[in-house]
Amino acid sequence: MQLLGPVNKITAFLTVQHRSYLSELINQTFISYNLQICDQFSYDDITDSELVVIATDDIKTLPTELVAKLDLTSLSAGAFEIQFFNWLERPYMAVIGGDLAGVIYAIQEIKQRYLQVGNYLKFTSTKLRQIPTLPYRLFWTWDHTTNWQLDQCGQQEFGCFNDYSKTTDAFIQDYQRLIDFMSLNRVSGITIYGFLRDSHGGIDAAQQICNYAQARGVRILPGVGINAYGGIYWQGEHRYNLHNWLTAHPELRAQYNKPAEFNIPDLSRKISFPQNGFTDAACPSKTENLQYHVEAIQWLCETFAIGGVNFESGDYALCYCDDCKSKRKTHSTWSLHDMINIYPVLFDVVKQTNPTYWNVCETYWDNLLEPNALEALVHLPDSAIYQFCCNRSYWQKIQTELTKDYVNQLPKSTNILRTHMGSQWNDERYQLVAKRYAQMMHLLYSRGMQGATIFSEVSAFNVSNEINYLAFSRFGYDATLTWDNFLQQELSPRLGGDPEAELFINLLDADIRSTDQLDNNIGVAKEISSTLSGDPYRRWIWLINELHKKQQSL
Repeated sequence: MQLLGPVNKITAFLTVQHRSYLSELINQTFISYNLQICDQFSYDDITDSELVVIATDDIKTLPTELVAKLDLTSLSAGAFEIQFFNWLERPYMAVIGGDLAGVIYAIQEIKQRYLQVGNYLKFTSTKLRQIPTLPYRLFWTWDHTTNWQLDQCGQQEFGCFNDYSKTTDAFIQDYQRLIDFMSLNRVSGITIYGFLRDSHGGIDAAQQICNYAQARGVRILPGVGINAYGGIYWQGEHRYNLHNWLTAHPELRAQYNKPAEFNIPDLSRKISFPQNGFTDAACPSKTENLQYHVEAIQWLCETFAIGGVNFESGDYALCYCDDCKSKRKTHSTWSLHDMINIYPVLFDVVKQTNPTYWNVCETYWDNLLEPNALEALVHLPDSAIYQFCCNRSYWQKIQTELTKDYVNQLPKSTNILRTHMGSQWNDERYQLVAKRYAQMMHLLYSRGMQGATIFSEVSAFNVSNEINYLAFSRFGYDATLTWDNFLQQELSPRLGGDPEAELFINLLDADIRSTDQLDNNIGVAKEISSTLSGDPYRRWIWLINELHKKQQSL
């Protein structure tokens, strides 16, 4: 154990792009210190400092003699190193990130675990290095069912072709709160379907969210439908809204052979959609439609500070024109063969705009273990991230049958899982599924996959969802974590202690059909809550309310 302090004056040099939020975070972290922040290293600025902090995602911005003092290794996105050393008769703290997100994670680590009362800094070694085990840790949302600003009217909880019923301010506030949670808990990016919509502010609101996320090290991935799902501009009077395009060019429409619908295995009901502008689809065989989407994707990437694109080609109906039928094998509502005709061109557009952008490609439902169905992926670019959707019942199959050798033989090298577990699409929007998420991240890492995506539309104020998100993020960043470690490190401080955390999980997760037993559990929860304060108290009060709701439903 090493102790540095008391420290009265700190000079911090921030040599990163998009430094506004990082400056704010540094100020919050060292709020009780006399702090000076500079954007370029200078010896003149440290004459009376008792600690020099250097935060950078690009060591080329530092003097060579300072770089020589550092023990540097290659850092991936989201990774960081914190190094302590003495130079020029002063202590230094170097915070080096693989990218801006890595620097932010490091400062938050210092703030949460290394600062002590009385202007002391405590650390256990001269070097701390953390690297994410799964680089792609993604959240997924629809705009209309994302509810993180809880006092808004017009909240919705289900659907995918919904109008937006809240205000522009609500849209921005919902996503800013969600982005704050992601930045704090090391979730690397978020897909937003309904990213562009006139009714919640259109281009201006979307730009606000992108800029807010970029400063906090979070990637925004607009969800875009190619030949489906509204196109690039989900709803509104805009050229790149698909309904507007097909209204002007009706000869380019897809020819359905049945109504648009879903049939998700673990959903308690079949989902059919009324035929309207939301369910419009374009024929993937028409070259005019491809050129239209090329222009739209280029506009999207050039207009907004995004971190990539989440591509879909539609999973609610197929075109049955003669051209389409002649050149593909089909699933009931989607086709990988349609994708290979359009995605390579669009992926190139994204990468030409910005090589660092992520191309996430939906490969749709419960087919990860079907090699014959995935043969078409051979024709797609290696640079894309292939996202396999997994329902709850299919997860059981993946647990027993997915092997590392199989993953190594997949057509592409970057593969992630997007699960419906814990969402409305498996009737689990508010259920505790944290242990499943922990198991999922363990298994994906051990089998050689690169990450996962979960739904995150419910606010973390709902404690079961908060625990779900924490499990996803912690086991995604460190897949070697054990459940006991997670309980002790993350849940215990939030719930009042180790035994309290374990009891909370048991009370929340218990499937109880007896009002007498629920009465007893409510009494236990009340007794524990009476000993707590602050956020732990709030979480136990939330649990008591949930137990009363169960009681009322019996």
